[in-house]
Amino acid sequence: MMMPAKAEAPPPIVFVLEIDGQPILAFGVATFRQARELGKEDWLQEDLKRMTFGHRPPWQGKSPIGVRRAKPAEEVYYVDTKTENAAGDLPLVYLVQRDDETDITGPVTRGSFPPGR
Repeated sequence: MMMPAKAEAPPPIVFVLEIDGQPILAFGVATFRQARELGKEDWLQEDLKRMTFGHRPPWQGKSPIGVRRAKPAEEVYYVDTKTENAAGDLPLVYLVQRDDETDITGPVTRGSFPPGR
């Protein structure tokens, strides 16, 4: 008895979520409809209100949240970053430097502040 070949799901398409023309995050889903639905998710909207970059939240709850296909450079960045941080069913790759991810170069010594003491 011959088993039918198992149909593989097509690779996800990389989309970018934008707010006020600013690309915020990239993610991969199968369809544009699924991409639009992600922007309507309560958990994501709450995260966008809480997180900050440049000491401001990317979304205050008023601007429309848009979705578009990723540009080639954004797609490469998404694939590279997703591979490095492979976790979860729907990896979200932020395209902005979040304030909670600020890169601190060099070691911080306890008691070094304030300087000159």
